Amino acid sequence: MFLKIVKNDFLRKKIINVTVLVFITLAVLLGASATNIVANLIQSMSELQERAVPADIAQMHSGEYDQAEIDRFTEAQQEHIAMQETMVLLGFEGMNIHFGNNETMAGTVQDISFVVQNKKFDFILDLDNKRLEIKESEVAVPIYFMEEYDLKIGDTITVETEGYQKEFTISDYARDYEMNSSLTSSKRFVINQADYDEMLEKQVGELEYLIEFKLNENGDSQGLQTAYMEAGLPVNGPAIGGMVFLLFNAMSDAAVVMVIILISILLIIIASLCIRLTFLATIDEDLREIGVMNAIGISKKDIKKVYLNKYRVMSAAAGIIGYLLSFVLVNLFNGNMRLYISSDLSGNLKYVLSLIAPLLVYFMIVIYCKRLLKRIDKISAVEALRSDIMERGKSRKYSFSLLKNKFFSTNIYMGLRDVWKRLKIYRLLFIIFAVCTFIVILPLNVYNTMNSPQFSTYMGIGKSDMRIDLRRTDSITEDFQKLQEELKNDSDIEKYAAYITSSYQIKNAEGSWDYMNIEIGDFSIFPLKYLEGREPEGKREISLSYANASKDGLNKKVGDEITVKADGTEVTLKVTGIYQDITNGGKTAKAHTSLGVNEEAVLWYIVYMDAAPGVNIREKMDYYQNAYDSAQVHDIQEYTQQTLGNIIDQMSAVVIGAFAIAVIIAVLITALFIRMLLSKDMSQIAIMRSVGLTSKNISHQYMAGTLMVLVLGIILGVLASTYLGEFIVSMAMSTMGAAKIELVNVAWQTWLLCPLALIIVVGFTIYVSCKVAVKDDLSVVLRS
Repeated sequence: MFLKIVKNDFLRKKIINVTVLVFITLAVLLGASATNIVANLIQSMSELQERAVPADIAQMHSGEYDQAEIDRFTEAQQEHIAMQETMVLLGFEGMNIHFGNNETMAGTVQDISFVVQNKKFDFILDLDNKRLEIKESEVAVPIYFMEEYDLKIGDTITVETEGYQKEFTISDYARDYEMNSSLTSSKRFVINQADYDEMLEKQVGELEYLIEFKLNENGDSQGLQTAYMEAGLPVNGPAIGGMVFLLFNAMSDAAVVMVIILISILLIIIASLCIRLTFLATIDEDLREIGVMNAIGISKKDIKKVYLNKYRVMSAAAGIIGYLLSFVLVNLFNGNMRLYISSDLSGNLKYVLSLIAPLLVYFMIVIYCKRLLKRIDKISAVEALRSDIMERGKSRKYSFSLLKNKFFSTNIYMGLRDVWKRLKIYRLLFIIFAVCTFIVILPLNVYNTMNSPQFSTYMGIGKSDMRIDLRRTDSITEDFQKLQEELKNDSDIEKYAAYITSSYQIKNAEGSWDYMNIEIGDFSIFPLKYLEGREPEGKREISLSYANASKDGLNKKVGDEITVKADGTEVTLKVTGIYQDITNGGKTAKAHTSLGVNEEAVLWYIVYMDAAPGVNIREKMDYYQNAYDSAQVHDIQEYTQQTLGNIIDQMSAVVIGAFAIAVIIAVLITALFIRMLLSKDMSQIAIMRSVGLTSKNISHQYMAGTLMVLVLGIILGVLASTYLGEFIVSMAMSTMGAAKIELVNVAWQTWLLCPLALIIVVGFTIYVSCKVAVKDDLSVVLRS
């Protein structure tokens, strides 16, 4: 019987019930998709890790190197080390790699290395996660470059240096656990041993070494790194731990998951508000029927069960539909994962985890409906049959007299007056419009922030026009000095600043010694935005990245002191500032030049510069690129975009999806609200028409009121996405080393384009809804 009642009620109010069903389905769809992506990510990362067997500690090194010393160290540290392997990398400049129609990779920010497959661990895989086996004159190209330069299997790339030229055919793509992500600054091309030996024999490319350790299950990573440094082993390059590789691989998909979950939560809120709206309208319409059921002895518990069963059935149906559709939707967002982590996303975990969303939404909706249905307990049979109980309350006096209107046309004024009179009903619509705007603007702001030149400040880089990185070569010190002299005398350069990053020993919170990368130079020329304090300006001053200063790092505040070993001498430095940095695992530091360079552990040389007004930046970049063979010259915005790479691409898909969802919500909610309002006001509309008002006049009244609510909702939504959005994004990014993100608002997008699109969509929906409803037969309405 109850199912029959539910069926009849659903058929009687098809549009209203379908709208509620759609919202619940969307909430389940996105929630299940998010958990599906998480499940795929967990299984795929686990499989990739199992197949690739990545290193737990990887130390890059340029310069002299003795494998026998590393072997002795490995033997002495057997309680920590399970395996050790050293990969020899042949480094080339992008300009040395030719492809297509005489194009080169000169514009890349990545360090390019040619390698052969490892024998023990850190295996580079193909797209089926099998170890790459490369034949002579063939090469496996990193996925990053495949996407960046649209390289296809069967295409050729040519390595050209002075006195050497070799053409390779692309036979496969390289899935590299340690260097997959665009956030890692190096990429490995895999070639055959014979081709590799030929390159070594001809002495082409710059030799670098990747000294890797695979630890035992109970191996102490931090302790081993400290012992390695104290043993005086090669450290001329960055050291990276296994957790950083894991974080970089998962970051782009994790960012998408967080945004989808946020939108899903907002959709659940909208679905709840929508149910409240329809429930109040339904109770108002069914008031007399409730009174009759009460009068003939049907208990209020059974009456509530009638309404509750409808939403139970709808939630269950929406859960099933959303659950099934999530496996279709998730394919739109899993492209990055299929490419970089695993081509096979067929694990069973996703089917189980994806059930969490429909079950959670079902119970939330049922609990919410039970709370709403308590209103029926307040309705007595006599009152229900005699009056409109839902309109009870104190009589109110309204100051919006039509005679006092001097600013608006009558129709607009009456529409605005109606909003004020029925503020409680319109309040729900206002909140929903604000949430719709939030769903559109927040992903857009995140996307614009990542594309902005200002985003470099979250990477520990001051805002500048150009950046020059010098690779490790025998003449790097001379090149660095020569470059500074030339920049000093170059009238096209307005200002520049040179920085050297070295590895130093630093005393941690427990009193033992760790190693940390510290950049020295003048940080007042291209200043960062500091969370606290300022840049180091004088002797014995240092600023720390947020991750380094946090409790999980050195646990320091501005004004605290830290101890650093420089040239074997302990130096006490005062912390003057804390800044944000998402590079190198977020753990960096900047000190005054007086600290001195740790010559034995220099990691990289970087120069930032601003061009003078009117100077062609691209031409100036090309000049310095050609003048210094070891230099990589980049536009800062280009550098940021290449580094963030697929995260920006993923976010652009989220922006489009969020806008589509917001438009669907706005259309359905508006249609539902107007239909409910017109149904409630039918007698009033009939009276207005009988005294001479046209359908157009009446439509304008409803349009004026609803559009005013929309405009106010848009204003609140934009403000919330700016301030609340910054808080949410900063919380998410704090794990990466950026605790206070300032979102970039592109005014014409956030205050003009998106609001205008919503106003047009909602306005058209109101017009169509009113046009259909206010033209009913007057005689029928008045007789009823």
